[in-house]
Amino acid sequence: MFHTLKNRHILKFANWYETRNHLWIIFEYCAGGDLFQLIEQDKKLSEETIKKFGRDLAQGLYYLHANSIIYADLKPSNVLMNEYNTLKLCDFGLSKKLTDLTKKKEAESADQPKSGTPYYMAPELFADDGVYSFYSDMWALGCVLYELATGKPPFAATGLKDLITEICEKEIPDVEGFSPLFNDLLKRLLQKDPAKRIYWEHLRKHPFWAKEINQRKIPR
Repeated sequence: MFHTLKNRHILKFANWYETRNHLWIIFEYCAGGDLFQLIEQDKKLSEETIKKFGRDLAQGLYYLHANSIIYADLKPSNVLMNEYNTLKLCDFGLSKKLTDLTKKKEAESADQPKSGTPYYMAPELFADDGVYSFYSDMWALGCVLYELATGKPPFAATGLKDLITEICEKEIPDVEGFSPLFNDLLKRLLQKDPAKRIYWEHLRKHPFWAKEINQRKIPR
């Protein structure tokens, strides 16, 4: 399914071939590495850089959602950068078609741990009946933007139980040195209640992006 995706912010599948002991999959080359490496090196990025990167992430994520695909694993190490500093979403191992969710949920037991990286998982995913959705992808987008600004995820703890408590109960403080518009966007993406979390109609119009993004649709 995912080898058919065609968008400038989705890592392009080139070809595959099989040898006796291996299956080789060829993707486009991204010379810039991933966002995790960039954060490790630079620690914190400027607001203008985050605005540019945020647009790239939003455009790639919108393309997936428009094709009824939940990404389910948005995190810095899954975002590659080419030589032109264009971001590309990669690694769709946890992604799923919206139509497949019902069958998958019926097959899972309530106490079976969900796949994913806890630092970027939305509060609702830790409930027994929690399931990935477009809204949990929006939460993960907020986590990545916060990490680009501060050098660390918005919620962190030494143990999983404490981390889950922070994600479900703790509110993030304003990021110092960044505009009120950026902090407002973060709070709306990291809204605990998925029903109140910002989604595409309002995300596209949020004033953080300025006039340039308001005058065109998010996807390219």
